[in-house]
Amino acid sequence: MILTITGLSNDGRGIARMEDGRIVFAEGALPGDVVKSRIVSSKSDYCEATVLEVLEPSDVREESACPFASQCGGCPLMCMKLDAQRKYKQESFENALLRVESTARVLDPVFGSRFGYRSRARFRYSLENGVPHLGFQEGSSNTDVLITSCPVADAALNAFIASPPKLNVWELKDRQLSCITTDNGVLYGSGTGRITVASASQTRVLPVSNSVFFQSNLELLPKMIDEVVSLTEGKDVMDLYSGVGTFSAFLEDSFNVTAVEMNKYCLSLAKQHLKNTRFFTSAVEKWKGTRRNVDTVIVDPPRTGLDKTVPELITSFGPERIIYVSCFQTTLMRDLQRFKALGWKVEQGRLFDFYPNTPHTETVILLNNLKSGEKSHISVDVDMDEYRKLKKV
Repeated sequence: MILTITGLSNDGRGIARMEDGRIVFAEGALPGDVVKSRIVSSKSDYCEATVLEVLEPSDVREESACPFASQCGGCPLMCMKLDAQRKYKQESFENALLRVESTARVLDPVFGSRFGYRSRARFRYSLENGVPHLGFQEGSSNTDVLITSCPVADAALNAFIASPPKLNVWELKDRQLSCITTDNGVLYGSGTGRITVASASQTRVLPVSNSVFFQSNLELLPKMIDEVVSLTEGKDVMDLYSGVGTFSAFLEDSFNVTAVEMNKYCLSLAKQHLKNTRFFTSAVEKWKGTRRNVDTVIVDPPRTGLDKTVPELITSFGPERIIYVSCFQTTLMRDLQRFKALGWKVEQGRLFDFYPNTPHTETVILLNNLKSGEKSHISVDVDMDEYRKLKKV
């Protein structure tokens, strides 16, 4: 089938339309391409296709900087010119945000290096004639793509790729080897390390592990932290989905911070470096809250976004503002609509291009409580026995 690509989906696939009106999502296609494709999935209102040949390349297409890009699939925009990538991401974000709130301010995006930015990776590990090799899993298959380097990985990870350690492959679950670049080199497998993060106002050393989430773009992370800190107001702050305490670390010297995280190991790492933050182990949607006035709530959920009950729960705490940090536009916009229905206004948003050569981004959204003048802060009990127990751990 011959397709003329007219746009890009949120996951980086080309968009075209069939003669019967159905939308086609074509993996490997860019806007302006004319491609020969094969339908791999057909639904009543859309189809999915894979590109067999680019018949007429778009003017935004360029030769990929990665020899493994067509197999690996980890960077679907690697063959898209950088300026075009950035324009596509910003326009997609702006259009989505303004559909939710037409008066929202869309701030200038923050971009960084196109290559050498990534400090975390999950490799496929294999031994070929006793020699260790690293690779990635080919998209939509179980086939390994063995690599000798990765253009988006930082220098330490690339050195690790070039000379991986010899491990007992049977000890690795599904032959997966997670790695992260720390202050002392690449940490792989289990154990903990330290990463120094310097924002505009202070420098903190954060504990990290391959078994918990940590941002992979250390060039842009301090800039996003600065954005969150600059938007935080009042005295009392909630850091929900706090992880290892990345935001709390840069807030606790100036604010009364309460951090909530369901992963106990995350909080054990957070307690290694946070001195003035109160911790609670709970899923956010099940948390009972704190009898402390709340001025700013920070949320940084996973790609699934907020549980449907969380916007109302946060509203019940009576904060003046919410700072929503998101890595997935679709669930972000859904959640912003839920906040709007509860009396919140989306004031502004900024895109941070944490993942060049992919369709993924991080965004920081500010919401203000339109009803804050109609009520005083609502307080909710703290389980002080739990708090004292955590302090002793």
